[in-house]
Amino acid sequence: MRLNTLSTSLLLPLIFVTALTACNEGKVEEKEKKVYKVPVETTLVENRTITNTYRTTAVLEARSESKVTNKVEGMIDKIRVEEGMSVTKGQVLAEIDSENYLLELERTTIDVDSAVAEYNRSKPIDGKQLIPAKDLEKLEFLVKTRRNQQKVAKIKVRDSKVRAPISGVIASRMVKEGNMTANVGSEMFTIVALDTLQGVVYLPESEMNNVHINQQAYLNFPANAKSVPARVGLISPIIDTESGTFKVTLKVNNDDHALKPGMFAKVSLILDVHDNAQIVPQNALLVTDTETSLFVIQNHKAKKITVVTGFEQNGFVEILTPLNADEPIVIVGQQGLKIDSPVKIIGEEEPEEQSVKQNIDNKSVNVAAES
Repeated sequence: MRLNTLSTSLLLPLIFVTALTACNEGKVEEKEKKVYKVPVETTLVENRTITNTYRTTAVLEARSESKVTNKVEGMIDKIRVEEGMSVTKGQVLAEIDSENYLLELERTTIDVDSAVAEYNRSKPIDGKQLIPAKDLEKLEFLVKTRRNQQKVAKIKVRDSKVRAPISGVIASRMVKEGNMTANVGSEMFTIVALDTLQGVVYLPESEMNNVHINQQAYLNFPANAKSVPARVGLISPIIDTESGTFKVTLKVNNDDHALKPGMFAKVSLILDVHDNAQIVPQNALLVTDTETSLFVIQNHKAKKITVVTGFEQNGFVEILTPLNADEPIVIVGQQGLKIDSPVKIIGEEEPEEQSVKQNIDNKSVNVAAES
């Protein structure tokens, strides 16, 4: 009987400790669930300049380009230029055999001299009409006709030397020395002016009021990783009804001739600039069909703010809704947040606090020791 009593007295404290421990463990688990904090990464809003940039592509073109053709027929005596050579307006590019044209000029000159002499002999002397007025009038017309024929012959002699109509660079040559020219008007050379190139882009109708002459643009060339400034030179006043776009021509300075017609370029056209704008990373935004929002941290809890956005540039977006510059903005982990969710900012040291579980474990040990 005394043994049973002793056993009972020993078991009761053990049962009490076990029950208390189990109860405390349940409370600890419940407490841990309540204080779970969602890990997030944050940043602060920045105030700086942001631009509204329209991005598209273009192919460079020469602003001035000429297809040089022959105006007379004949054997090509001499080619004076080759592809890649720079030429000036009026420079001789090629010479066509001009012997026949020189002979024609000589013949017409003789005809002119003959007609003038006959007309002078037939003019009235001292008021006396030597021939009928009608015949004198015919001689006058004959002189004009012969002089016109002489002018045409001079033009043919002149055109036997093929000259550059513009200054630029010989882009192609389609003829060779010693060959006969094709029909009049056949292409012999192509000249392009490389000092100033242009790129044509098409912008949506909504940007019509945001584009103006001399507006800044930049062209990036994947072929050589080069960025070149450009400016708006021409703006078409007509909207294409099919595409809803209008034509904009960009002028590109090319004094060093580093750029070539036909090069592909990525175009960045700066439409507007906002100074001292509120800027946040674009991945901070939560966008739905009805609203755009982001989470900020207040007292280690998440607060959701509906915002209005402005310009976007290089992964950042302008926020038109006023934000507190001291409140961190969540940029990673916001998909798992709810309003007032406790959060843990990654990389931020939290105040040291004693673990609830450790407190309970210590109390349990003390109770067991006392028993």
